[in-house]
Amino acid sequence: MPKKKMENLRSSLSSLKTVILVSLCLQNAGYTLLRKYSRQTEHVSSTEILLVSELIKVAVSTRLIVTSTEISDAKGKGYEKLLWLLLNSKKMLILAGIYGAMNILSFVALQYIGAGEFTICAQLKILTTAGFSVMILRTSLSWTKWRALTLLVLGCILVASPNFSTSKPKEDSQLQILGYFAVLTEVCLSGFASIYFEKVVKSTTEVVTIWERNFQLGLYSIMMYTMIVMFEARANSTGWSFVTLLVSVLGAAGGLLVAATLKYADSILKTLAAAGAIVMSTYLGHVFLDGPLNLVVAIGAMATIIAIANYTFDTENMPPPKTVVAQTKETAETV
Repeated sequence: MPKKKMENLRSSLSSLKTVILVSLCLQNAGYTLLRKYSRQTEHVSSTEILLVSELIKVAVSTRLIVTSTEISDAKGKGYEKLLWLLLNSKKMLILAGIYGAMNILSFVALQYIGAGEFTICAQLKILTTAGFSVMILRTSLSWTKWRALTLLVLGCILVASPNFSTSKPKEDSQLQILGYFAVLTEVCLSGFASIYFEKVVKSTTEVVTIWERNFQLGLYSIMMYTMIVMFEARANSTGWSFVTLLVSVLGAAGGLLVAATLKYADSILKTLAAAGAIVMSTYLGHVFLDGPLNLVVAIGAMATIIAIANYTFDTENMPPPKTVVAQTKETAETV
């Protein structure tokens, strides 16, 4: 390929990656704010919102699959392809099972430890994602990047510090150990799930588009949430509003953007976008929803921003420009 065309391709991919990451950050911030507003003003099952989000995501994915001209190993055309994807979706079934286990573990953890302790442990997902990226995808991270990620964890903990006032009464020490074990297991599964999904969408031996992967994962998520809704009490539900629907739409957009992020960027950059969204939603929540904003939160926000900059602008261990595309193909091994 001519040098000029290669440079244009790299420039286009870099611009696309930036747009996706910025969109994911804005989506996360908007989604968080709208969920907070919805919880304050409405009484709708959060599981129902998640279910509708998955239905929207599957509907959008289906439309894109049927009309797409992207290269794919999925057999057939139109709705025949959808049937093939359904029958060949075991990789996404594994991922759906991991997500289900994570939900159960988070409930167990919150039953035995306080919300503050849970929030602190949850920030470790940043480090477990990076760790699994190194172990599974053979990602090369410099010590500067590791220090940036550690600072990012500490910054996110400070930003989330207002939640620490919500604590549970003292539990039996063995039950607290169970709670910490549950949340740390959930943190490890979260990191593994991100890398697993990234490896699947970047696979070169089975080429399946991100829309097709979203379709497969969405079907299993719909089944899971439908079963939960069937067993939930509906007495406190006051019905849906435009805000509730908007929350579901943003949730669906988040699922699509995460898949696009893993396809064109990576899981670690996804965590950076999520961390940036925490800072943005905290500030906007203070402005519009009277959320907390004190000196500790401000210091945490600055630490988070500095950590993101340190990670992003560190060029140590980065491949030379000519090998970026080739290395991406080498990294995307089959699952």
